[in-house]
Amino acid sequence: MAKKYNRFLSATADFNLENSPYFWITQVHAQYVQNVDHALKKYGLDNSRRRILLALKAKNRASVSDLSEMLISKMSTTTKIVYRLKDEGLVHTYSCEDDARITRVLLTDKGQQMIHKINDLSHVVLEQSFEGLTPLQIEKMLENLKHIFKKLAH
Repeated sequence: MAKKYNRFLSATADFNLENSPYFWITQVHAQYVQNVDHALKKYGLDNSRRRILLALKAKNRASVSDLSEMLISKMSTTTKIVYRLKDEGLVHTYSCEDDARITRVLLTDKGQQMIHKINDLSHVVLEQSFEGLTPLQIEKMLENLKHIFKKLAH
């Protein structure tokens, strides 16, 4: 690897954890999840269920497999959360007409209403986290994160 990245690598003698981009990515994510979980508690939800509901908002009638891929989550974990959401009346599941092995997931009216509540709470957390940043800085950060993701995903 090129020497220009040495200060970011844990194998170097003078490594400082605070120079690790992945340290900060995980720190930001963990703090975000903690804040969101705290806010969602009043609705009896957690971040895992929030993620599936929002994925369904983006792609309603997705298969459990699609959701698992979208969320980079194990199929068994996604399935368990989907059925928890179903028991809570937030989603409905049905077998695909073309292939009965595929389970599709549909937001219920109650699930749609929950998404509105989630968005209101998430807006507060996002606004707090982005305070002091310009929209251009946020857009650049998104570009950089997408670039890193694409490099890791191939």
